[in-house]
Amino acid sequence: MIKLVFIMETRSSNRSDWMYIKSSIDYFYKPRTFALDKIFATTKSELISQDTRIKSKIDDPTREVKVIIVAYYDREEDLNDKIIKYCNDNDYDLVWMNLDVEDVYLGKQVLDNRKKSEAINFQSKKHKLLPKLTGLANTSPSKTRHTTNLLLVLDKYIARN
Repeated sequence: MIKLVFIMETRSSNRSDWMYIKSSIDYFYKPRTFALDKIFATTKSELISQDTRIKSKIDDPTREVKVIIVAYYDREEDLNDKIIKYCNDNDYDLVWMNLDVEDVYLGKQVLDNRKKSEAINFQSKKHKLLPKLTGLANTSPSKTRHTTNLLLVLDKYIARN
C-alpha cells in the first residue's frame, strides 16, 4: 500500500487546505487503497524546511511513501523556484495551486478569518461542486487562475473511481 504525505501551507488549527484536498481525494479516488498523512507549515517558506517532520513520516518499512508539497503559485517567483528545486532535489512531487487553494476551489480569494468556514461549507457541498471544477488537472503552473495539477499528481499513485 502506498502512503501519500502532503506538506501544505495552512495552520494546523485551521486545516482549510487539507479540507479541499481531502474532499478531492474522497470524491475522485477509490477509498482506502492508500494511506494519507499530512504536515502543516505556517508559511510558504516553511514548506522547504520540514526535513525532520518528513523523515518521521516516511520512516515506514511497510509502505512506499511519496511526499507531495502543495504550494501556491503566486507572485513570489524566487520562492516558487526554491520550492521547485527542493522538490526536484528530493524526488518529491509538487502540487501547485494557482493562485491559492480557495481560488482553485471557490474561484475567489477568501479572507483569513473566513478560510475555515468556507472550507467546511465546501466539504458539505463537494458532491455538487467538484464535478463542475475544470481546473483540477492542469499541466503547468501558468498564470491561469483557478487551476492546479492535483489530480495529475495523484493519478501517478492512486486509481480514480
